[in-house]
Amino acid sequence: MKPTLKTFGLVSAGLFLAFGRYPVSWLVSSRNRSAKPARLRASNRLFVKSPTGNTLHVAIEGPEGAQPLVLIHGLNGSLQHWFYQRKFLGDSYRLILIDLPGHGKSPAPASLAVKDLCRDLAAVVSQLSLEKPILYGHSLGAMTVMEYCSSYPNVAKGIILQHCSYTNPYTTCQASWLVEYLQEPVIRPYLEYSKKHPLMFKILTRMNYMNGLSLLLHRYIFFKGEQSAAQLRFSSRIAAFCPPEVTAEGLLRCMDFDMKGKLSKIKAPCLVIGAVGDRLTRAYAGKHIAKNVSRGEFAIVEGGHMSLLEHSDKVNDLVGGFLNRIK
Repeated sequence: MKPTLKTFGLVSAGLFLAFGRYPVSWLVSSRNRSAKPARLRASNRLFVKSPTGNTLHVAIEGPEGAQPLVLIHGLNGSLQHWFYQRKFLGDSYRLILIDLPGHGKSPAPASLAVKDLCRDLAAVVSQLSLEKPILYGHSLGAMTVMEYCSSYPNVAKGIILQHCSYTNPYTTCQASWLVEYLQEPVIRPYLEYSKKHPLMFKILTRMNYMNGLSLLLHRYIFFKGEQSAAQLRFSSRIAAFCPPEVTAEGLLRCMDFDMKGKLSKIKAPCLVIGAVGDRLTRAYAGKHIAKNVSRGEFAIVEGGHMSLLEHSDKVNDLVGGFLNRIK
């Protein structure tokens, strides 16, 4: 018996709901020839308890005795975002990769305030006895590094800040005038609501990852369009599996962030990386940071907020050059 048109439509709809992420990612991506990113496992992993009540999953890899380099990802991410940087730096540096509280394999957070994330970083540096570490942060991770280096100005040998603001990031994003206008009447209540109903949002985010809707949003928020389909699926999957209540709390706490009066306290050599197509943190924010820290330099790359994936070769060239200059 020939299948009816209705049956064909139902099967097609079911397949798209389950696998729509593949055609969507192909349609909105470029033929980027970078290696396909994949989840990497570190043989040395541990959990560090912080005085803030947070517990952080930490992966360690690279030669023992080599210069320690701490990598901290951004909100809605995990240490897996550092795929290309791990490949590039892993043979020369002792990499300390941190999952922020509630992200990756780290347990649910007691606090996601940047000042507490700073104390969490201090706990990792202290408990692992890291001598003159280099600190590399992306987005919220870079905000944490700035807070840490203003509080402990003589600890880090150098710092790298990629795609981060020096103040409430809602004020330095694209269309910030609209985002600021909506912050209190719309954005804050929505985030508070999602914290109270995480199961509903968890189901929605997982479904939207499967059917490709979240990939479409991810492409236009985090990328410029020069990413590969595999990179888009990789980054979107990490975001989809971050608990929605953690994402919401992180976005709320970002509203409280302000380093305007403390940038001059950052004494370590500092590389600030911005991106031409970054919609979440416009390049002028990075220029402001580089200008106001004691020893800053600014560089800009193509791509969007996730240029560490989208243009990893260029980012790694900048990072490698900076690391060679501060040896």
